[in-house]
Amino acid sequence: MIANSLPFDTPAQAWVRAAGKGVAWLEAALNDGSRLPASLHDLASYYKWPLALATLGRMRQGEAMLTTISDCFLTPDGDFRTSADKSSDPLYGQISDTYTNTWPIAAARLLGRPDMGRHGLDGLRGRFVEATGGYLTGIPGQYEDNRQDIVTVAGCGNAFLAWDAMDEAAGAGDCLMRILEQQGPADAPFHLYIDGRGETLEGELGIPETLARIDPAKPGQVYVYWGMASVFLARLYTVSHESRFLEGARAYFARHDACGDMVFDGIGCCKTGWAAATLYRLTGDAVYRDVVHKVAAELLKVQCEDGSWSRSQLSPQLNCDCTAEIVYHLSQYTLELASARG
Repeated sequence: MIANSLPFDTPAQAWVRAAGKGVAWLEAALNDGSRLPASLHDLASYYKWPLALATLGRMRQGEAMLTTISDCFLTPDGDFRTSADKSSDPLYGQISDTYTNTWPIAAARLLGRPDMGRHGLDGLRGRFVEATGGYLTGIPGQYEDNRQDIVTVAGCGNAFLAWDAMDEAAGAGDCLMRILEQQGPADAPFHLYIDGRGETLEGELGIPETLARIDPAKPGQVYVYWGMASVFLARLYTVSHESRFLEGARAYFARHDACGDMVFDGIGCCKTGWAAATLYRLTGDAVYRDVVHKVAAELLKVQCEDGSWSRSQLSPQLNCDCTAEIVYHLSQYTLELASARG
């Protein structure tokens, strides 16, 4: 008689099938197995795919796409760019110039490219803000306020963590903790940016309002920012065993509570699920497990017939990015829940 059931097998099968459909969508677009057509040949289209593929065991394909990224987009100073611009979609240069670098750097560790990974880490170090422990949102000098945002800081921390650069990863974690401490109550707007001195940026930032702060009273917010901060802090705790980072991960995640079920509407919940899956593995708290199942159900519901997660209002590059991200997250939900303590 089998003493213990495997409660995640049945739903996880659906998650893996959905991820597989996403990969099939990518494969239908590729030329020579690793290069997207001219309309999609852009850093924004590629940067998450090597890690997503490797996590699903598609190592050779992940390596080939990482080589394409290195050959086509890696600059001598360790940056990744489509051209003088980050991407043909201006959103990437505006809000995620540094963050976009972090995914290929993490993938380079998993796929055995220390040359590329270390070169990319040096590029991130050129965007370090000593006064805060954070990393510039854009290239040095792009913004007079030397702005940093929580998803960039978390992404950089994740890249350093992937390469065992613990002091730098812990510094990013402490930066996120200080940003959290500056926020108002849970039902008040959460400001996503700090300046070069570490002070919250609350005024007009020249970007859409929804990308500058999260308003828990409104739908369609960038919950991915909270999710990324939470999952990085949780992963940092796993390696460092410093309880403050687990407390920070839980505190960032708890910010979702003030938003209610609006969190689960559409693809913006994907990193919420990743954070919940990681926290469930670490704590065994069934509340986190239930969130993973709600998020995964929403993601499967909104997957397109062709296997992608595309939206008509988004650029082709951003749609390719979103599809890679959700493929990766669905695999992470499966792995984290399967690894959870009994």
